[in-house]
Amino acid sequence: MTFKTRDMPAVETALADAIERLGALDLGDAFEPKAAEAIVGSGLHRLVVPVSAGGLGARMTDAVEVVMALGALDGSTALGFAMQVHVVGALVDAAGVPTALRERVFRAIVDDGALVNNAATEDGGGSPARGAIPGATAVPDADGSWRLTGEKSWTTWLPNLTHAFVSANVTRTDPVEVGVWLVDLAMDGVVRRPGFEAMGMRGSASGRLGLDGVQVPADALLMRRSVAEEDPRGPAPGAWFGVAMAGTYLGVGEGAREDIARWALDRRPGDGKAPVAEIPSVRLRLGRLDADLRAARIVVLDVARRWDAAIAEGDAAGQAAVAADVALAKLVATRAAVSATDEALRIAGGPGFLAGRLERAFRDARAGLINPPLEDVALAGFARAVLDRSALT
Repeated sequence: MTFKTRDMPAVETALADAIERLGALDLGDAFEPKAAEAIVGSGLHRLVVPVSAGGLGARMTDAVEVVMALGALDGSTALGFAMQVHVVGALVDAAGVPTALRERVFRAIVDDGALVNNAATEDGGGSPARGAIPGATAVPDADGSWRLTGEKSWTTWLPNLTHAFVSANVTRTDPVEVGVWLVDLAMDGVVRRPGFEAMGMRGSASGRLGLDGVQVPADALLMRRSVAEEDPRGPAPGAWFGVAMAGTYLGVGEGAREDIARWALDRRPGDGKAPVAEIPSVRLRLGRLDADLRAARIVVLDVARRWDAAIAEGDAAGQAAVAADVALAKLVATRAAVSATDEALRIAGGPGFLAGRLERAFRDARAGLINPPLEDVALAGFARAVLDRSALT
């Protein structure tokens, strides 16, 4: 896939190196730890870290294009890397992030090759995007440190992670308070447990992170709030997560488009004179999936560009307005990926159902249906906005 940044040769070089390294691996349904090593080895893990801190300085627009390019190559690798992208992007753009903590994460990434993700979802509470209160607990110690205990599920790339931002319920507070702490996963009390046999993204190693009285210092606290209050970091965490997910799944769909186009050109059934690509129904399906993917790409990149512009201008109202469209970007990207991989399998017929890239893309695209922003939540929000506007007229 052709990738061209807005005059960022360092990003292009790192991405090309990463793709070359990943191309030498046997990427499939099994977790491949060398995929993350390829990302770090190329320097791409520094993608969103500011240039002033030793990073590549990519903004959301550049970052989502990189994620798309990786998604076209391998969905699980793109998903794992997207976690690094959204966490670091939120640290760069969010309000109220402690400066020392932000700089510590940047140093760990640049100097030590750190890989980081959020650890928020739990089996009992469901998705934090729906307002779940963490079951994991944070107990304050007399010296100002904290002890974290609990288990987090769906922690993507867990075997490769060096750090995680862990959400927990602050004990002995009324009203209930929650917080987020940076945890070094080499600390005592951290346990990495296997994940699940999932339908898609099987190579993402989305495991269970256990914490047994893990002691973290006072300055590891990223954010603390009452559950009745809004996140003091503003819209940045949700915006970066939603766009990173949109890029991941749109990339999966775009990879399937390239694969099925090559297959249709090479496949010559019957007397071998004409390729499958000459069949009118095949061209119709290919055109349909291409239209869906290109329309989704326009939406995703428009949202990313408007976010970058709002950040550059320091426009808080603009950031909130763009954040409202992140759910739309993720929805149309996931729908496009799901429909494109469905059309690709219909074009390929029986061969498409054999284990391989097309069949894996078909399954991987559907994993986007469970990543927030969820479709039903997004659509309910769209409906609420329509009704609110109509009520004012």
